[in-house]
Amino acid sequence: MKRALILTVTAGNGHNSAARAMKNRLEQVGIECKLVDIVKEYTSSLNTWTIDKGYNLSVGYLRPIYDAFYKAYLVHDPKKASVAPTQKTVKKMNAALLKTIYDFKPDVIYGTSFYCGMALANLKRVYDIPAQVVCCMLDYVVSPFWESSIDSGAYLTITNDDFRQTLLDKGFSNDKLVSTGIPVDEKFLKFIDKREAREKLGLKQDVFTVFVFYGGGHWRGGYSVLKKLVKNFKRELQIVIVNGRDEKTKAKIDKEMSKYPSNITVKNIGFSKEVDLIMSAVDVMIGKGGGLSATEAVSKGLPLIATKKLPGQEFYNIKYLQEKGTALTFKNAKELLKHVNDIYDHPEKLKEMSMQLEGLKMEGMANVFNLIMGQKEVNYDGVDTNVDYSKVEKNVNKARKARYKELKKKK
Repeated sequence: MKRALILTVTAGNGHNSAARAMKNRLEQVGIECKLVDIVKEYTSSLNTWTIDKGYNLSVGYLRPIYDAFYKAYLVHDPKKASVAPTQKTVKKMNAALLKTIYDFKPDVIYGTSFYCGMALANLKRVYDIPAQVVCCMLDYVVSPFWESSIDSGAYLTITNDDFRQTLLDKGFSNDKLVSTGIPVDEKFLKFIDKREAREKLGLKQDVFTVFVFYGGGHWRGGYSVLKKLVKNFKRELQIVIVNGRDEKTKAKIDKEMSKYPSNITVKNIGFSKEVDLIMSAVDVMIGKGGGLSATEAVSKGLPLIATKKLPGQEFYNIKYLQEKGTALTFKNAKELLKHVNDIYDHPEKLKEMSMQLEGLKMEGMANVFNLIMGQKEVNYDGVDTNVDYSKVEKNVNKARKARYKELKKKK
């Protein structure tokens, strides 16, 4: 295999992060890669804003409404996939995507969102696309609309076999579901001694340490968590906080730190490329529930304390980890402090959670990489690429509506 087309969607940072990581991994072995944000590059700036910034705003300020729609779509009829509401998102990108495929001629197409699988399913109903499709699930829940990728003939890499039956019920073939784990950077699987990590970060060696991590997404609770710990925790505590690209909050904390009580030590970091090192240095992480950041913590054997105020898939991610005994949740400062104090006083509980995390670890990046590398090189010589791209959208719409009618008759 010589070429891989990698498709992503800017909706939070997870999809892009997974796409870039796989691109880097494939290029290391000489695979020619092309990475495309199918919303940003193929649709309007308004549509891009809606998927990215609009998502952050809706889950940050209109979470109950977002959650209501999410729950409703969790039970959406899989037979309606070809006419689902999300089809409007991929509308008008079909021609541009088809042209990219025919120009680049990839052997495999890798997508990090159901939007990618949906767009490819739309095209494959009408046009000959020899490339094998591999789509990647990035959460600990089967998010709505994954069934929209079935007609692409895609392999779907799944978090683990706990989610297989749900996807079979949606209509996937068992041989198209590959249990790989979520593909995070392989550096998170590498062991780093805690004392060594603390020395590199300039942290105290024998002090209970928490990592407040919320990055650059929609949740802005990191500062609030820090203030609650500083104000209410009465014993010696070390806090590492990563602010992502939120320079304003970082500057605010820097200014306040001289006023913090002497029992609290804070290392205030802005954007960091050493999250794996930080996770190796701390005892517990306080954050939110993105699939990739949660999996990074799982890979490091790091228990997670997460806010309950999470949208859609993030809520279900943490719910799953909580059921596995590897995460705790809090709804207010009182619950947060209770958890921190309990773990502080009972290190055996922390050890037990870490042991439970061992059962969830999977080498997701290596497994997905091997699946992609296992696909055969394909030949486009027999494919008619002389397409009237002005008619692609019309042809795709006709085919997907016909597909819905076909499935409807089978009820």
